[in-house]
Amino acid sequence: MRKTTRLIFALLGVVAPTTALAAGITGPKKSALEKLEEGDAIRNRVQYRGGRFMVAPMFGFTLNDPYQRNILMGASLSYHFTESLGVGLTGLASPFGGINSDLADQVEDERPERSDGGFSNVGGLASLEFLYTPFAGKLALFGRKVLNYDMHLVAGIGGAKVGGADKIDEFAIAPVGGVGLRTFVLDWLDVNFEVRDYIYSGAINAVTSNDTSDGREKTDAEAEWSNHFALMVSVGFHFPQEPQIKR
Repeated sequence: MRKTTRLIFALLGVVAPTTALAAGITGPKKSALEKLEEGDAIRNRVQYRGGRFMVAPMFGFTLNDPYQRNILMGASLSYHFTESLGVGLTGLASPFGGINSDLADQVEDERPERSDGGFSNVGGLASLEFLYTPFAGKLALFGRKVLNYDMHLVAGIGGAKVGGADKIDEFAIAPVGGVGLRTFVLDWLDVNFEVRDYIYSGAINAVTSNDTSDGREKTDAEAEWSNHFALMVSVGFHFPQEPQIKR
């Protein structure tokens, strides 16, 4: 009995220090959640925006003009300082002029005096913008190809060239805001859909009146602030073509 007791104490004398040393080296066992919280959130992340320039031809059209729809063509140039923040320039023109809406055709048929002065249309839009990307992710297409995408916000200031008649022609200050969804087809190529809102003061039409003291025609146009929405589609080319990798 005494020999057995001595053997047990001898074993404890060897095992206890070894166990304590091992515990000191490895520390307490951590759960999977604790390991995830201590580790890097994202490893080897591709920087699709940060540190890159983008040149993007753009095409679109205005949405809510009562009398004239405008087909817009142009381009944007932007640079992202980080994955989330960037700055850009956008220029758009309407080379085909305005296209009558159903309401404009109805007015011309039923009340031609309301259309003699002309309907307004957008001749050009230009803006300096700040870009913010709050959300980015990945999408599995048909279970085979993985596409990277992001949702971004646009806010800036610029100008609008409005035309259509002498009394309507003017240049107006135009703040702009918008939201977009971008999908990267390749590391250096994306397709982007945006809805933009250009806010400026302009007349939507001019009215010709013969009710004057000297008998001559008079054209009146009243300008007011309003929202001018546009749906835009662009294809972006990114430089450098190889994105940075965040380790």
